[in-house]
Amino acid sequence: MSCAQALQTALKPLGLPVYPNKYTGPELEYIVTNYTTLGSAHGGDFAQAARYLVQVHYYLPDKKNPGPMISKICLALADADFTSPDINPAHSEHGQHYAIECEYCDGGVDYGTC
Repeated sequence: MSCAQALQTALKPLGLPVYPNKYTGPELEYIVTNYTTLGSAHGGDFAQAARYLVQVHYYLPDKKNPGPMISKICLALADADFTSPDINPAHSEHGQHYAIECEYCDGGVDYGTC
């Protein structure tokens, strides 16, 4: 499964809108995902797998408690075979923003070799 598919599959059940790369609509609470792809498990001249550096951006209103949804996001990522995430408060001009960072591998390669 591609990283983009894995993210959608993991996060859609949380009940929030999930957008790849950017969102400019009116919703106050939503998730935006992005990732960087790195070659991994090199054999011969080519990478045999892909390693993804993933960011899940959770946006919400100023006065809402972010803890419960951040926990749900982290559990959903773990259940979908993403690595244990780091949670970082980030800047937002229109409320709260948390960057949840983790990794994902595909290509049938063990995480220990990524």
